[in-house]
Amino acid sequence: MRKLLFALPFISGYACADIQVSGILDIAYEVAESGGETTERVTGAGLSANRVQFRLQESLTEDLSFLGVYEAMYRPHSDDDIGQREAFAQLISQKYGTISIGRQDTPSASAYGYADPLFGNEYSLVNNIGVFYAPWREDRSLMYISPRIEGFQFRGMATQGERDGSRNGRVYSLSLDYWSDSPWYFSIAFDRKYQRNLWDSDTMEQSTDIYLTSVYAMGNTEFTAILHRYSGYYAYAPWVDFDSSGNDLQLGIRHDFGNRHNLAVSLIHKDDDNNRELSDATGINLGYIYNYSENIDLYGVYGYVHHSTDSEVRYPLSWNLDSPLPDENPQGVQLGFRLKF
Repeated sequence: MRKLLFALPFISGYACADIQVSGILDIAYEVAESGGETTERVTGAGLSANRVQFRLQESLTEDLSFLGVYEAMYRPHSDDDIGQREAFAQLISQKYGTISIGRQDTPSASAYGYADPLFGNEYSLVNNIGVFYAPWREDRSLMYISPRIEGFQFRGMATQGERDGSRNGRVYSLSLDYWSDSPWYFSIAFDRKYQRNLWDSDTMEQSTDIYLTSVYAMGNTEFTAILHRYSGYYAYAPWVDFDSSGNDLQLGIRHDFGNRHNLAVSLIHKDDDNNRELSDATGINLGYIYNYSENIDLYGVYGYVHHSTDSEVRYPLSWNLDSPLPDENPQGVQLGFRLKF
C-alpha cells in the first residue's frame, strides 16, 4: 500500500470510469518535546493529512447530480497504516439543496475549519485545544445543506450513533453561515453529543458546544476569529474522560505575499470554568508556506502550548506525539514538503 501511495502522483491525471483520483503527499522533519522526551524524526502530515481521494460525479437531471467521495488517509504513526478519512454520497440540487450520507465533517467543522489560519495542520490550535474531544468528523451521519439564499446557508446533521437502541454516540450538529459580497464571513454552530459514561455504562452523558466564527478579508490578508463555549461530559474511550465547561477564543491571520510566500499566525486562549481536570491554556501556531509550484509547497511550522496549572488532562501539541506530562508544556517545529496531485 505504501508503494501505491508513492506511485499515485505519477498517475494523477488518469481517470477510470469517470472516477477522479487526487491526493496529498506530505513529508516533514520534526523536532518536538512532549511526553517527557524530545522526539526527532521524519514524519508525515505536518501541513495536511496524507490522503488519496476517489471522486465520482454524475449529472442525473438538469438540476440533480450525484457525488460520491472516498478518501483514505495514510497515518505513519498509527497501528493502522491506512485509515478512512471521509466516505460519503451526496444528491445535489441547485434548487433544493444537498442530502449527504456517510462519514463526514460536522457543519461546525466546516465553519471553524475555514477560519483556522493553517486549515487544520498537525499543530492546529483549533483542533488540538479548541475542539479537543468535541465532535468534528462522524460516522453514519445524515446531513442536509440548503441552497445559499441572500448569503445565508443552513447545514444540519444527525448521526445514528451506536447500534444498540440508545443515544450512545449520537451527534446533532447545526450551523448557519453567512456569505456576502462584503469582506465578511460569519457562522454560528451548535453541537450536541450523547455518550455513555466510561465507568458507568448505565449513565448517559452529554456535551454541548457552540461556535461563533468570523473571517474578514482585506486584499491578500484574512483575519479570523472563533469564540467557542463548551459544557458537559467529554471522553476519549477507553482512557480519558472529564466533565467541565468553559470558553476559548482563537484569533488568527493569514497573508499571501503575491502567490509565492504565505504566512499564518494563530493564537488561542482557553479559560476553563473549573481549572482542575483541565487547565487554562494559551497556544501559538506559526506557519510559513512557500509555493514552489502549482502542486508543490515547502513549509515550516512551529507550535507551543502553555498550561496555566498542572492537570492530568493536557492539550496536545499533536495527536501523533506522546501526551504531555501533567506539568509539561509541549512545543515543536516541522520543516516539510507537500505535493498535491
